[in-house]
Amino acid sequence: MSRRLLVLATCVGLAGCAVSDPTQYYTLGPLPAPSGESRTSGSTPRSVATETGTGAVGIGVGPVIMPGYLDHSQIVIRTGAGQVELSTFYRWAEPLHDGIVRMLAEEIGARVPTDRIVTFPWRGFVARSLQYQVVLAVVQFDGRPGSDVTLDTRWRILGRDGDELVFRRSTVTEATTGAGYERLVAAMSRAVATLGGEIATEIRSMRR
Repeated sequence: MSRRLLVLATCVGLAGCAVSDPTQYYTLGPLPAPSGESRTSGSTPRSVATETGTGAVGIGVGPVIMPGYLDHSQIVIRTGAGQVELSTFYRWAEPLHDGIVRMLAEEIGARVPTDRIVTFPWRGFVARSLQYQVVLAVVQFDGRPGSDVTLDTRWRILGRDGDELVFRRSTVTEATTGAGYERLVAAMSRAVATLGGEIATEIRSMRR
């Protein structure tokens, strides 16, 4: 009897090992548009931006302050007014605030343009070399597949001595253009790209 139990336990264990993990992981970033669509955000080539250049400018991006409801590895879905749910099998491959910082740095650096762009935290010589720092507080960043994504933020641009040069509130809405989490994440990426363009425009205006 004990031998039969051992064989049964072994079979169950092997069957459990054969089950694949259905979890899918996503990151923010430039994504190819679905067939028939074109990217309108985050697509400014660095060579075009360089033509009107602003000189070598050091920019720091971060910190990005997130609301507690977004502090999860699961993608958060808006289900109604004041109601959200966590997606069990659809998750971020990195902390969401890290993805926002990374993508903002890419977008701002492509538009200002500059290669002297760093993400928070920084220290020492790097901190002293920064002419501008972008600080972002996220109020809302969520959506629903097949509906819209909303990115609501308050952001500031600080000068070399920490003085506030610009304060803005930006609300960006992007349609997901279809069902599925791929479309949702693509819309979220476009929203961050749009915000990056707004911030870059402010920095460019200060450099004229």
